[in-house]
Amino acid sequence: MSQEPELPRSVHTAEGGIVLDIRSGRMFSLNPAGSLIFQLLEQSLPEERIVEELVNRFDISVVVARTDLNEFRKALKQHALPAGGDSSGRSRL
Repeated sequence: MSQEPELPRSVHTAEGGIVLDIRSGRMFSLNPAGSLIFQLLEQSLPEERIVEELVNRFDISVVVARTDLNEFRKALKQHALPAGGDSSGRSRL
């Protein structure tokens, strides 16, 4: 019987968030936008919905929101942090 890798643990406030990668013991701090993106990815929301939330919450353009989302996804992949309900240790982004 194989054991599923543990998903990262996270805590979020209005000032941002903290993500703990249980597998590696690494901790990551998030600004408010990163915290929101992480939470929405955990809910497996589609890209357009995440971009819409960023635009509404932070009063930024769609172009800036999409760029921020894409950069955040790259950072998740770089650090091998799963998001969007993927427990394989790989990002589904």
